[in-house]
Amino acid sequence: MDISLEGLRKDSTVAVIDGNSLLHRAFHAVPLTMNAPDGRPTNACFGFISMLLKLVDDYAPNAIVCAFDSGIPSFRTDVLKDYKAQRPPIDPLLKEQFPMIKKLLVSLDIPVVEVEGWEGDDILGTLAARNASSERDMILVTGDKDALQLVTEEVSVLTTRKGLSDVVVYDPDKVFERWGIGPAQVPDFLALQGDSSDNIPGVPGIGPKTATKLLQQYGSLDEVIAHADQVKGKMGERLRENVQSALDSRVVATISHDVPIDIDLDAVRFPSFDPATVREAFEELRMMSHLSRILAMAPKGSEDRPADSGDAVVWGDAADGALFVVSPYIEGEDAEHLLDEVVSSGEMVSVWLQGEEDSLFADGGLEELFLGTRRGVACFVGERVVPVIVRLFQQAHITTLDSKALLAKVIPADTARQASMDIADFDPSRVFDLTIASYLLDSEQASYSLSTLASIYLEQLLLESESPRRSGCIAAACSLALAEPLSRALEEDGSFGVFKDIEMPLVPVLVDMERVGVDLDQETLARLQASTAAEISDLTLDIHRLAGEEFNVDSPKQLGEILFEKLGLPAGKRTKRGYSTDASVLSSLVGKHPLPEKVLAYRELAKMQSTYIEALPRLLGEDGRLHTTFNQTKVATGRLSSSDPNLQNIPVRTEFGRHIREAFAPQDPSFVFLSADYSQIELRLLAHLSADKGLVDAFRSGDDFHSLTASRVFGVPAGEVTPEMRSRAKAVNFGIVYGQQAFGLGKSLHIPYREAQAMIDQYFEAYPQVNAYLQQLVDDAREMGYVSTMFGRKRRIPEIHSRNQNLRAFGERTAINHPMQGSAADIIKMAMIQVAARLREEGLSARFCLQVHDELDFECPADEVEALTALVDDVMSHVVKLRVPLVVSVASGPTWAQAK
Repeated sequence: MDISLEGLRKDSTVAVIDGNSLLHRAFHAVPLTMNAPDGRPTNACFGFISMLLKLVDDYAPNAIVCAFDSGIPSFRTDVLKDYKAQRPPIDPLLKEQFPMIKKLLVSLDIPVVEVEGWEGDDILGTLAARNASSERDMILVTGDKDALQLVTEEVSVLTTRKGLSDVVVYDPDKVFERWGIGPAQVPDFLALQGDSSDNIPGVPGIGPKTATKLLQQYGSLDEVIAHADQVKGKMGERLRENVQSALDSRVVATISHDVPIDIDLDAVRFPSFDPATVREAFEELRMMSHLSRILAMAPKGSEDRPADSGDAVVWGDAADGALFVVSPYIEGEDAEHLLDEVVSSGEMVSVWLQGEEDSLFADGGLEELFLGTRRGVACFVGERVVPVIVRLFQQAHITTLDSKALLAKVIPADTARQASMDIADFDPSRVFDLTIASYLLDSEQASYSLSTLASIYLEQLLLESESPRRSGCIAAACSLALAEPLSRALEEDGSFGVFKDIEMPLVPVLVDMERVGVDLDQETLARLQASTAAEISDLTLDIHRLAGEEFNVDSPKQLGEILFEKLGLPAGKRTKRGYSTDASVLSSLVGKHPLPEKVLAYRELAKMQSTYIEALPRLLGEDGRLHTTFNQTKVATGRLSSSDPNLQNIPVRTEFGRHIREAFAPQDPSFVFLSADYSQIELRLLAHLSADKGLVDAFRSGDDFHSLTASRVFGVPAGEVTPEMRSRAKAVNFGIVYGQQAFGLGKSLHIPYREAQAMIDQYFEAYPQVNAYLQQLVDDAREMGYVSTMFGRKRRIPEIHSRNQNLRAFGERTAINHPMQGSAADIIKMAMIQVAARLREEGLSARFCLQVHDELDFECPADEVEALTALVDDVMSHVVKLRVPLVVSVASGPTWAQAK
C-alpha cells in the first residue's frame, strides 16, 4: 500500500465517499457469486462495505458522508453535449445494488447526499471547499482522477488501484509525483490531454507527458494558449486548431464547489448508529462477517455490546434471561476440580485455545486453554494444556470451533514429532464441531468465525475484550452456547446424518493423513527444475524471435502490443489496462500465428515452476516429508480441497504434470506408491439417480461407455464408432452432468451451435429418463431453494430465483450437478473412513497419504501391494450399493506418476 498522509489529524477527520465510483469498482472487483437469501446479488455491496471498513480501520474518521450522482449539471452538457455519452448502460446487476447500499449506509447513520442535476464529484468538491474553514482534515474516497484537483494540505484523496484493498492516498506532493503538476493544474491538464472515460476531447495528439511539459513551462492552460504560437511542430498546430476544445474541456473537467447541500459537517459523527437497525439491514442481505465487525464499533453503552463486570463474564442479555452467564473465571486447582466434575458428569464442555493473537491457534504456541461449562470457565496454561486436551478427547463430550485443528495439536502433522494420543481415541460421537455443522447448513457462507456464528444462530454480538483472558472466557462460553442451536438446526434441516456419519468420522482420518504426509524426491525435482528452466529460456528466445524483438513475456500490456498492434492479430476482449491476453484469448489465436501457442506453453511451464518445482521443497516438514492440509469446509459441493501446498491441482493429463508426480516417491526402497481411482463415478451416479434403463444397461454391460453413447447418439453400430465420435460422445456425457448447454458444448468441441444442440437432443432421445430427471432437479430447486445428494448433503441455490439470466443459469447448472458431484464427494469420504478403519484392523503398514477428488493414494510396502489392492478395491466398490457397479482402478509403482 502506498500511503502519504503526513500531518493528517486522525482524531479529527471526515471522510467523503464517492458512492458511484466505489460501488462500480466493488462490482467489478468482487465475483458475482454473492447473494442475499432472496437471490439478489450483493457482491458490490459486500465490496463497498469492505472498503468502508478498511477506511475506518486505517484512518479512523470520526465522520463519514457518502455522495451519489443524480444527473449531470447542465453547464457541462451545454458545453459538451457528448459528455459521458459513450458510456454503456449500467449493468442491471449493479443497478439493483444502489438502493441496497444506500439502505445499508442509512442504517449506519452515514448521511447519503444526492442533489438532483449534480454529480457525486461536485458534492465532494463542495464539501471539500466548505472544509477549508474547518478544524477537520478530510479524506475524499473515489476512483476518479478528476478529484485530484481537490487536494490541499487539509484534503487528501484516497483512490483504489488494482483491488479494493490496494489504495493510494494523494496529498499535493503525491499529485506532483504522479503528473508533475499541482492539484490546481489538474483541470488544465485534463483540458489538454482529454479524458476518454468521460468523453472529454482535450487537444488531439496531446498525451499526459506533453500536457505536463506544457504546464510546467507555462503554468496554466490560459498561458499555454497565449503562447501557442511559440509551440513548434505538429503539436503547436494541433494546439492552435483546438483552442476552443481545450477551453470547453476545462469547463467540463472542473469540479464545482457550489452544489446546494443542506448538511452540517460539524454535526456528523461516526459511529453513531443504532445496533439493532444495523443488524436488521445486514442480516437481510446475509452479510454476517461484515455485521460482526461493524457492531464491534457500536458506541459504548449500546445494548448489543456484551456486559463486562468484574471477574465474571456475562454473555447474552441477562434482562431477558441470559443465553449464557459464566461466573467466575477459574484456574489452578479449582480448574482441575471442575474438569473432573465435567468428565464424570458427562455434560458437554467447550474447548477454546487462545494464543498470542487471540485467535483459535497462534504460531507462537499454546498459551491458554479455556473450557466453557455451565458453572464457569476453567483456564489451563503451560504444560497442562496438552494433557487436558488429550483427556477431553478420550473421556469427555466436547464442542469446539475446529476439531481437526484441535486434534492436530496433540497428533502433530509431522512424523518427526511425538503424538500425545492415538488417533483411534478420537470418538466422533462425542465431538461437536461448530464449523462443520454450520458448513453443512450453508456451504457457501462467507465466514464460519465464532462471531459470525453467534450473530446467525444466537442473534448475539460477540466482541473481543481488551483483556485476552476475558476474550478467551467469552469465546468458550459462546462455543458452548452454540452447540444446542446448531445441533437443533442440523436435525431440522435433515443434515445431521451427513454430520454424524460422514463429516465427523472423517476428521481423524484427515488428521492422520496430514500427519503422515508424503515423500518428495528432491533430486528428481532438482533435475526437473534444471530442464524446466532451460525449456523456459528456449521458449523465451522463440517468442522473441517470432515477435521480432525482445519484450517482457510476463507483461500482458507488452504482449498485447506485440500481438495486436505489431502482428495485427484480431484483438478479443479488452480490459481497462488494454488488450486482454488471457488463456481464452490466446487459445482463440492458435493457428493464426505460432506466437500465441508458444506463450501458452511458456505460461504453463512458468506456473508449474513457481507453484510446484520451486515451492514444494520449501514446504517440507522437519521429517523431510510434505504435509498438505485437507480442508473440509471450503468447497460448496462437499469435496475436499488441499492447501499449503495444493496437491489437487497438479495437472493429470499433461506431460509436465506427470513429471511433477514423478517426484512423489517413497524414500524407503521397500515401499511403492499405490493409487486407487473411481472410474466415471459421476456418470454412474447419473445412471443410478435417473434410473434411465439405457444408461443403466450401458454401465452394466461392462463395454466402453463413451463408445456405446456415440453409437446411440450418432446412430451407427458400436463397431463403426470412430475415435472422433467417441471423443464427442465423451464430451456430451460429462457436459450433461455439469448442466452444459449447446453453446458451451459447441465451444469446447469447436463445432457450430446447431450441431451441438443436435447432439444434446440425440443424447436425450437415447436416454430419455435423464432429461426428465435433470428437469425435475431444476424444478425441485426452484420450489425448495436447494438440492441434495443421495445422502442428504444440501446445497442452497438462491441464484435460481435471480432476475439475472446468467445467475439464474448458474443456479440451474448447480442444481443439475450437485446431486452427482456432491454424492461422489460423499462416497469418497465414506470410502476413506472405511479404508482407514480396515488398515488399522488388518494391521497393514501401508500409509494413507493423499486424496485427490475421486482418487485415494498410499505409500505401501511392496509385500503388501496385493493385500492393500484387494482391501481398497473391496471398500471402494462396495461402500454404497447402486443400480450400476462402482468400478475402481488400482495401480502401483515406484512413483505417483507410475501408479496412475
